[in-house]
Amino acid sequence: MLQMSAYHVGQLVDKMANPDKDFRFMACNDLMKDLKLGTITLEDDSTAKVMRALIRLLNDTNGEVQNLAIKCIGLLASPSKIKSHHLEQLVEELIPHVFSKNEQSRDIHALTLKSMIANMPPASANKDTPVVIKRMLPKFLESINTCPVDDAARIDVLDLIGEILLRFGEDVPHLHPAALKVMTDHLYSGRSAIRKKATTGLGHLASVINSTLYDELVINLLAELSKKTVDSSSQRTQVRTLVVALSTIARASGSKFSKHTAHMMPHLLRYLDVEEDSDNDDLREAALQGLEVFLYRSPQEVSAFQADVIKHLTKALRYDPNYEYGDDEEEDEMEDDENEDDDDYSDDEDVTWKVRRAAAKAMEAMVASHRESILYLAQTLGPIIIGRFKEREETVRTEIISVYIALLNQISLLVPDLQKAIVSSDEDSIETDDVVVIGGIKFSTHHLSGSQVDVIKMLGEQKASLLKAIVKSLKRHPKSGAKCIELLSALIRTHPTFLEDSLDEVIPAVASILTEKNASAQGKMVVLAFISKALVTNEPRKFQKLLTPLTAVMTQSISDSFYKVCAEGLSVSSKYVEVLRVLAQNGGNEEAKKLLVVIVQKFMSNETDQEVREKSISAISTLMSAFKDQLKPETPAILEKMTERIGREMTCLMALRASSQMVGAGIVLSKEQTKTILGHIAEYLKKTARALRMTCLVFVEKLMKHTPASSIPDEELTQVLGELPGLISETDLQISNLSFCCLTYAFLNFPASVSLHMQPILNSIVKLLQSSLIQGPALQSLLSLFSAIVKTDFDGKPTFENLLDTVTSPVYDNLPLSRHSHLAIASCAAVITESTQSLEKSRALAKKLAQQLQVPTMTDSIRLFAMITLGELGRRVPETYAPDFPVQPEDLAIRAFNNPHEDLKAAAAQTLGALAVGNLTVYLPFILNQIKTQPKKQYLLLHALKEAIVWESSLDEGSKSTAIFRSAIGDIWGMLMANAGGSEDGTRSVVAECLGRLCSFDPETLLPQLKEHMKSQDPTIRAAVVSAIKYMINDDKRSVDVSLQKYIKDFLQSIRDPDLKVRRVGLVVLNSAAHNKSALIRDLLPELLPHIYEETKLRKELIKEVEMGPFKHLVDEGLDLRKCAFECMFTLLESCVDKIDISAFSVVMEVGLSDMNHDVKLLNYLTLQRVANLAPGQIQQRIDRVCEPLKAQLNVRPRGNPVKQEVEKLEELKKAVIRVVYMLKTKLPELERHPQYLDLYNTIKHNKELESLSEDVLRESQRAVVYDTPMETI
Repeated sequence: MLQMSAYHVGQLVDKMANPDKDFRFMACNDLMKDLKLGTITLEDDSTAKVMRALIRLLNDTNGEVQNLAIKCIGLLASPSKIKSHHLEQLVEELIPHVFSKNEQSRDIHALTLKSMIANMPPASANKDTPVVIKRMLPKFLESINTCPVDDAARIDVLDLIGEILLRFGEDVPHLHPAALKVMTDHLYSGRSAIRKKATTGLGHLASVINSTLYDELVINLLAELSKKTVDSSSQRTQVRTLVVALSTIARASGSKFSKHTAHMMPHLLRYLDVEEDSDNDDLREAALQGLEVFLYRSPQEVSAFQADVIKHLTKALRYDPNYEYGDDEEEDEMEDDENEDDDDYSDDEDVTWKVRRAAAKAMEAMVASHRESILYLAQTLGPIIIGRFKEREETVRTEIISVYIALLNQISLLVPDLQKAIVSSDEDSIETDDVVVIGGIKFSTHHLSGSQVDVIKMLGEQKASLLKAIVKSLKRHPKSGAKCIELLSALIRTHPTFLEDSLDEVIPAVASILTEKNASAQGKMVVLAFISKALVTNEPRKFQKLLTPLTAVMTQSISDSFYKVCAEGLSVSSKYVEVLRVLAQNGGNEEAKKLLVVIVQKFMSNETDQEVREKSISAISTLMSAFKDQLKPETPAILEKMTERIGREMTCLMALRASSQMVGAGIVLSKEQTKTILGHIAEYLKKTARALRMTCLVFVEKLMKHTPASSIPDEELTQVLGELPGLISETDLQISNLSFCCLTYAFLNFPASVSLHMQPILNSIVKLLQSSLIQGPALQSLLSLFSAIVKTDFDGKPTFENLLDTVTSPVYDNLPLSRHSHLAIASCAAVITESTQSLEKSRALAKKLAQQLQVPTMTDSIRLFAMITLGELGRRVPETYAPDFPVQPEDLAIRAFNNPHEDLKAAAAQTLGALAVGNLTVYLPFILNQIKTQPKKQYLLLHALKEAIVWESSLDEGSKSTAIFRSAIGDIWGMLMANAGGSEDGTRSVVAECLGRLCSFDPETLLPQLKEHMKSQDPTIRAAVVSAIKYMINDDKRSVDVSLQKYIKDFLQSIRDPDLKVRRVGLVVLNSAAHNKSALIRDLLPELLPHIYEETKLRKELIKEVEMGPFKHLVDEGLDLRKCAFECMFTLLESCVDKIDISAFSVVMEVGLSDMNHDVKLLNYLTLQRVANLAPGQIQQRIDRVCEPLKAQLNVRPRGNPVKQEVEKLEELKKAVIRVVYMLKTKLPELERHPQYLDLYNTIKHNKELESLSEDVLRESQRAVVYDTPMETI
């Protein structure tokens, strides 16, 4: 390999010296590829030759060859390419040329060194890097002050110093003072390019120097700023330079600058107050840009100056001395004057727009960084922003609109799901006291806090002026139309019904953008996306007057020549059809026919793009389903084309979904079409494509339900049904579920077609019943299938006994079965028996099972099955156990409690509960009496009681059994409270669930009683009582929110309980409330959050040393509590972010990033990503603190001889860190110029192990594109 590489390198070097530039170019290109792929090995001799050849090519006459040479030298600096002494030699040869008088040579060599710096691995990944950097940086620092170089060379050197500080600043702390001096010296240069490079270098340096140097730097610059005046041009330039330098330092160093912000703000405000003169515009712009930085980096410190800041921002936003806008009233009068066009005004020397743009950006920063003051800011800034929509400059107007969008984004965080609070017309029975009317819309106060109501009112107050300004801007300034539509979309997202009374104005104004002469495809897509949102979020009747213009929009976009616009138009038209359907008698029918023409044109065409083809299939099916009677003449041709599309691989999936929709709407396929489609489906079901299989099954079920039997050919249906047994498997229960649904309907309506496959069906079912996964919807569908089989007569139908024997064969064949399998088989047996509607057969089976249960020689599996089935019979056929019936299942269950087999005991408890479900009058008193008299059996008996309570709580309020159950609540309550302080965790858990579910039946009576038990001296009782609230919160069958709102504060005080377990339960309940019903706790958070944060702390006194055999093991008794606290924080960030001080929250999260526990770290990595999404400015401000624990985790190595599980856990943590790093890069692209983040990113890129893990992360993220199609899309 070495000899081959040497030979190969020799050839490349020879070609590099070839007179022909093409040979030189190809040689460099080949070398670059080899270096990137690592397919070349460079020995010492080869390295020297390559280096000499590449350095020579830096002066090549051909520019392309020079560029490749630069890239190749940069790659030589990558890890493991050449040895460190060669790298040092290369640097030594390049540096002198940077100071050359030849400008071209100087630029080329500077670019080469810059390429090398960019490719060098971090110091943590390669020990050679610091050596090279420590040789390079001192030469630059020394030479820039001693060599007689011109200004152009200084720019290059300063740029190189800045790049080194950016990448490796932390590795050269001994050179920081010298670098600082160089940068500050050049800060006062007469050339702006040098000042800019020096300012950038100071930013890179500020993020890595120690606190002493940092404070000294900032204090000196502030002192210089204090001395300066703005009386002359040169002084203004110096002041502007200092303001920009301090702003750059603050941007780069995040929170480190915070303590100096109070000294900086008066200077900025002073410069914003200078005389309104064009000579001061650059300074004013710099001050505004600095203000933007401080608003993002030190929001709390800037808050002290809030009133002054708002005053100056408002003034700067209106600063346009060279143009007279006129009054709004005058503008309204002249609105239709064609000669009036603000955009006609032009003055190339007028740069005041830069001041207004900077003011808008600073205003957006204020909105984004002061969420806690959002109502005040919206009330104060909202009218000002709206008034400036008339701005004449396009770029400024866009920024101004962005400010209001930022306001809406903050409001949407304050009111995350306003739709839930809107009272619909069918909810008018809600008490008047619980409703507030804002802008004609009713809102439930149960879902809204006082601050949320105030924000919605504020939006309502600004609605008229805002929409007027938007519509006017859309008409006058079509170029900024996309931004206006983005604003309208944000309004809908924040307040779904905001536009409902203004659609007649807004929609035509938005649609007019489509007819613009130079309308871009992107602009058209934005328009269509907005119309799509408007159609979904507003009632169809609101579009009554807009049908004609909306149809014109749809037809125009569908006919567009660009496929993306056409596809989007078809997608939106599918939603528009629902509006037309509702308004069918008011013009909808006529518009539907117009729409059909263009959709059919796309649908019938075979030349269209794949996306267009799929969207046209979906659109035509939606339209035909909604207007099947009105569009009957077109139906045959469309169905014929759809049948053809089903037979094509590229369109079969969408065409089958569309056909399912049409068939479900009552459109009947011809027998020939059905025959063709079923033939295709029989083939598709043999394929492994999951989404296609599911779509086929949905189609078959709908076909059987909605199509006359005479139109379905028996032979093809039989063929399709014959494929279903092969789809019944534990590997995909969703497809099994769909298969059961199809078979159920087939047995009820097409028994002749399905009966031929009876045995394969039963074989597949019996095999599935042996799986522990068979439960939930799949099991319920299977039970319905057995009911259909028993109730239907067909040839070859198995007898009751044969069917029962087949289903129960896994039990009696003594196959290994889980408890879930026993329950599934028992449920099937009970349903089969129930479906016979024969009490005689039910009692016969009960007798047989009772006998088997009492025979000692029977296997545990048979006895377990017998016990569960007795209970299921009692649940489904309660008449089986009459008082005079010889089998008394309750006695058998009680006796089973003494059996040593734990599964049998649990089954007996379940059986008792099932009996009570079937006959509350008889068995509920029996269970309660047993709890009183059998204290040793309480755990099992309480489980039986829970079974009955859970069942009752799942029923609707008015059911007969619920009335019976309510009469026993008092007795049950007393029984539960008597056992709430039990010594066993399992017992207390069951009691807590039962208490919670009981409270849901009568919260006004039971919650005060539950609250009284919070005063108990027994912490186990307090824990059970608090835990009960969790089950009330999760109850969606009964309205308990009003009652819970009154008392939940008392229960959440448990997070301050002296007992560790009670605090943990309190946090679990708080987490559940935050996740499910955040309105209950939103106003309590200011009081609760400090206690949540307190529980995240690692308490050393709770870490105990435990001896386990010869080993000593550390056990953290506070871990569960800590985890619960962090989980709570994570949930609150999603549902109640408006009540959270992100700064205080981030401090706690940063500690969690360094936690010693694996799960806590993972949780905080997820939290960090969420914070970055919600408040990116906070992460930027604290990036140095965030990067440190992330880098530490990446550098962790397994200790000793780790087991596989430890290695996998470590890899999981590293992958989580990599996800965070990549997410931050996407969300905050400016971090790429931050030294700590860049070092973290390069640590991943230059480490083989981490690079491999990052590739895994990328693949996993790509797999997250859902392969499994959700049911709702089928």
